[in-house]
Amino acid sequence: MNILKTKNIFSNLEFNKKTIFISNIENFFGNRIIDTLIHYPKDIINKNLQEIFDKKDENKLITLDLKVIEHKKNYNKRIPYTIICKTKKNQLVNILFFNFYQRFFQNTLLLNKVYRVTGKLMFFSNSFQFIHPPSIIDEFKFSQFEEIEPEYDLSRKKINKKLFRNLVKDNLEIFKKYEFPDEWILKKFKKKEWLSYKESIINLHTPSKDSTIKNCEHIRKRLAFDELLSNFLIFNNLKKSVVKKNYKQITSHTESNEIIKKLEFKLTKDQRKSLKEIKDDINSNKRMYRLLQGDVGTGKTIVALLVISDFVNAGFQAVLMAPTELLANQHYQYFKELLPKKIKIELLTGNVKNKDKIYEKVKEKKTDLLIGTHAVYNNSIKFKNLGIIIIDEQHKFGVNQRINLLEKSINSHTLIMSATPIPRSLSFAIYGEISISNIRSKPEGRGKVITSIISKKQTNELIEGIKRKINRSEQVFWILPLIGDEIQENEKETVLSRFEYLNKIFTNQVTIAHSKMSKDNLEKNMNEFQKKKRMILISTTVIEVGINIPSASLMIIENADRFGLAQLHQLRGRISRSNKESHCVLMHNHNLSNISKQRLLILKNNSDGFEIAEKDLLLRGAGDFLGTNQSGLPKWRFFKPLEDYRLVDNVKKNCEFLVKESKKNKKKINFLINSFFREINFTNFFSP
Repeated sequence: MNILKTKNIFSNLEFNKKTIFISNIENFFGNRIIDTLIHYPKDIINKNLQEIFDKKDENKLITLDLKVIEHKKNYNKRIPYTIICKTKKNQLVNILFFNFYQRFFQNTLLLNKVYRVTGKLMFFSNSFQFIHPPSIIDEFKFSQFEEIEPEYDLSRKKINKKLFRNLVKDNLEIFKKYEFPDEWILKKFKKKEWLSYKESIINLHTPSKDSTIKNCEHIRKRLAFDELLSNFLIFNNLKKSVVKKNYKQITSHTESNEIIKKLEFKLTKDQRKSLKEIKDDINSNKRMYRLLQGDVGTGKTIVALLVISDFVNAGFQAVLMAPTELLANQHYQYFKELLPKKIKIELLTGNVKNKDKIYEKVKEKKTDLLIGTHAVYNNSIKFKNLGIIIIDEQHKFGVNQRINLLEKSINSHTLIMSATPIPRSLSFAIYGEISISNIRSKPEGRGKVITSIISKKQTNELIEGIKRKINRSEQVFWILPLIGDEIQENEKETVLSRFEYLNKIFTNQVTIAHSKMSKDNLEKNMNEFQKKKRMILISTTVIEVGINIPSASLMIIENADRFGLAQLHQLRGRISRSNKESHCVLMHNHNLSNISKQRLLILKNNSDGFEIAEKDLLLRGAGDFLGTNQSGLPKWRFFKPLEDYRLVDNVKKNCEFLVKESKKNKKKINFLINSFFREINFTNFFSP
C-alpha cells in the first residue's frame, strides 16, 4: 500500500491533545514520524513474565499477575504503605510505597482486582515484595503489555518514557504500511546478516524474546551505513553537482604576493604549503572544496585573507562566516588592517543596523568582502558575483546553516576552517571526500605554554600567582562550565560565584562573560578586557574560539575534567598569542576518575592538537571527543566513528555509484537524505 497521498513517514506527527510533552518531542526528535523511529535504544529490557517465582528470582526484574487481597493501613508516615497480593498459585507478594496517600492506592489498586506488576523482586522480613514497582497495568490493558521492550535514553529530554514508547509504536504502524524504494546499498557492500532498511527499523523497536542490545549490533551497523551514506550524499552533491563552465578560475596572485611582502612576520612552512594547495585548486578547472585544519594559534586567518585578496583582485566577491559576533568583529578589524583600502569590507551581525543598505551594497557589488555571523546566509542577501565562501570554525554551525550558505552560489569555491583537529577516521565521517590542508607549526616567536594540574585545595596559592601576573601587567582568563542560574545542590563554583569571590580580592579588576548576557553587555565587558581596563575575565567557553588577547598569559580552567579534551586545548590556545611564557592551570576536585586523570595528563604532556585528538579518541571514543557543546558536528544516531570507520570507504564508493546515476536513483537518494535530515532545501541537488 502506498500511503504517500494520505500520510507518510516524513509527515508531521499527529499528537494526542492529552499528551503534555509535544514541545519536548519536537525539540529533541523533530516533528516527523521518522524522527522518533531513528532513535536507537540504549538497552532492551526483558520483563520476565512469570506465573510462579522462588528465591532464585530475588533482586531480578520480573513481572507477575497479582490479585489485590488487602490494603494494610498504618498511621505512621515512616512506615511504607503496603498492599498484600497473591498470584494464581497463591504465592504472596507485598507492594510497598513510601510517602504516598493511602486513599490514592485504595482508589487505584482495587480489592480483588488483578494487575500486572513489573519490578525488582526483593525478599525482606520473611516476605517477597516489590518496592515502588515502575509498571502496574490494569487487567483490561494486558494486551498492551510488552515483555520485551526497548529502553530509550530520555534522561536529558524530560519526556515521559511510557508516552514516548506509545508514540513510537503508533508511528511504527504507519511506517510498516509505507512503500519503500528499492535497496540503495550495493550487494557487494551489504553484509549477509543485514536486513533491509524497513526490517531494521521495525526490528529495532520490536525486539524478539532473545534480543539484547549486543545482538542488535547488526541492525545498528546497517543503519549506521545508511546514516553515513545520507551525510555523504548531501555534501557530495554540494561539492560536485556544478556546471563546469561556471567555475571561477583565479590565475593571478599578485595581490596576495604584495600583502606577503608587507607582513611583519614570515609565513610558516605549513602556511605556505596550504596556500599553494588552495591556489592550485582555484587555478584548476575544478571547484575547490577544502578544509583548512590548523591547531590553535597556527595562523589560518592570514591564509584566508591572502586567498580572499586574490579573488577580489580578480573581480569576485567573498564572504566569511564566523560563529560568534566577537569573532566576526575581530576578523573585520584584522582584515581592514591588512587588506588594501580599495577592498570594500562590510560587517553583518545581529547587532548591525541598516542591514538593508548592506544587502543593497552586496547585490550591486559595492561590497567586495562580507564578514559576519549566521546573518550572512539570510535569504535577503543576493551576491552579484560571489567567488569564494569561507566558513570559520565550521563545526560550530549546523548542517542546515552550512548548506544554506553554500547554496547561495553553488558554483563558488568553498574553504572551511577549523581550529579543532579532527582524527582521520572522524574527519571522513564528518566531511566525506574533501581535500584537507593541515597547519601544524606555529609562527616563530610564540612563547611556551606550561600546563599544570592542581586540586581546588591550592586555590590560595593560585590567587598569589594571579597577583604576580597582574603586577607584570599580564591578564588572566578563568573558565568554568556553569554560569550560575542553573546551579545544583552539589555545585558551588560557577561563573557568577567566582566573579563575586575574585571581585572581593581584585576590586574593579574583574569582568565577566557568558552566553546569557545581552550582546551589548558582552561586547562592553570584552572591550574592557581587551583594552586592559580589567585584568581578569571570568567566563564560560564563550571565549573558546578566536579571541586574541596577546597580554593574557594565564588560563585557569576550573572543573577541567568536565570539558572535552579538544575543547580544553582550544581554550589553552587563547594564551599562546605572544612571546611571553604562559601558564594553563587545570583545576579539579579531589575525586577524579582514572580516565579523567589520563585525559588531563594527555593535555599536560602534549601541545600538538592533532596528537591530542588521536589520543583522546582512542581513550574515550568519538562520542565524547569534542565535549557536549559542539553543536555543529553531526550528532550521530547510529554511526560510531571509532567502531565503524571501516565502513567509510564502502560508503564513499556506494555514494559515488548513486550520484553517478542521480536521475535514476533520485527517489532512493531523496528518501535516504530525508530519513536523517529534515528541513533542508535540496533545490540544487539534482540539476540536469
